[in-house]
Amino acid sequence: MKAAILLTGDEITKGIVKDSNGGYLAERLTALGFEVQSIVVVPDSKEFIMREIRNALDRSDLLLITGGLGSTFDDITLQSVADYLGRELLYDGNYHSALVESFTRRFSREAPAGLKRQAFVIQDSVQLPNSSGSARGAFIRTESNEIVILPGPPMEMETVFKEALKHISLPSATFSRTIGFVDLTEPEVEDFTEQMLSKFTDVKFVTRVRYYSGPTVILTANDESALEELCNLFTDRWNKYIYTTSGEELVDVVVRELRDRKLTISIAESCSGGRLSALLTSVPGVSTLFPGGIVSYSNKVKSSLLNVSENTLRQYGAVSEEVAFEMAAGTEILFGTDVGLSVTGIAGPSGGSDFKPVGLVCSGIRIGSSIKTYTDRFKGNRETIQLRGANTVIKRLWRLLWNEYYIK
Repeated sequence: MKAAILLTGDEITKGIVKDSNGGYLAERLTALGFEVQSIVVVPDSKEFIMREIRNALDRSDLLLITGGLGSTFDDITLQSVADYLGRELLYDGNYHSALVESFTRRFSREAPAGLKRQAFVIQDSVQLPNSSGSARGAFIRTESNEIVILPGPPMEMETVFKEALKHISLPSATFSRTIGFVDLTEPEVEDFTEQMLSKFTDVKFVTRVRYYSGPTVILTANDESALEELCNLFTDRWNKYIYTTSGEELVDVVVRELRDRKLTISIAESCSGGRLSALLTSVPGVSTLFPGGIVSYSNKVKSSLLNVSENTLRQYGAVSEEVAFEMAAGTEILFGTDVGLSVTGIAGPSGGSDFKPVGLVCSGIRIGSSIKTYTDRFKGNRETIQLRGANTVIKRLWRLLWNEYYIK
């Protein structure tokens, strides 16, 4: 079965908002066994939206549309779809009343008239509830196609997409596995993947890069045993580099490893500005092993809370493996955990020098009383350097736990 994705919004076409919905939906649809034909972005224009609906439905069984379900003048997706299908827009008074009541209770003032826009539904459509916001989605079945309309904000889109899966006709008997790699480049993985392509002609292969962890290979087929065999072959070839064959995020795998080993973990970070802690706390249930972290941005905080020596700071500077070492050691003093992670660096765009350029990041990993330190030089803007620094620590912790050493 074939699918198409249509993303609407002036904020996307003008570069104000970076789209993430297209990649999310394409990956999920591929895992479900769909062949994604296109991802198209259009402005908030009825003419453009209707034209792309026509193009998508000509080549696809399923069309997913995101955006344009809000309460402002440019939220025209429902009207555009209704006009294309020749169906009416019907007013849902009960839902409008609920929106008004919710707004008044939340903000203690009169609800704006624009909320009424979110109370309309397309004739003969199924409403998809949105537990993360007020814009409902819609599922529409025509004689030859299915259309799903989703909100634009990524969190709301993901929530409503899960509701849509209760109604979407799925490809028959399709199985999927996703293999995730660490410390390998995409070309290295691609060479081996091409060898497997010729041997497993009934399996569909899709490769993509999770920017901060590494490449992934998504496998889909009607025969689950073929996928199991393929996963075993990939594991035999790349055993030391594979962290999942079931699509988990790397940080989820690391938290599971820590939990299985009954290890607690804490963090001391500087240049990453809390991104390492945010990455770890993105995993549900991590509170059982993560008591806390500290953003020790100043030297004063490094010294007073983490017990980093002032002599070390003077002699080597805040961005050094020596300071990263003492920061990691300080997590045991501050939090009393089995594992401690540290990050210190220069995220830029200023603050660098010839000796210590922007992008220089030092980190430490403590397991028990053993501490290893590292130095990396990352390229990119401030956010990219922060994210790469945080994710690199998680990658190294996985490697230490999995196949290099473990302090009991």
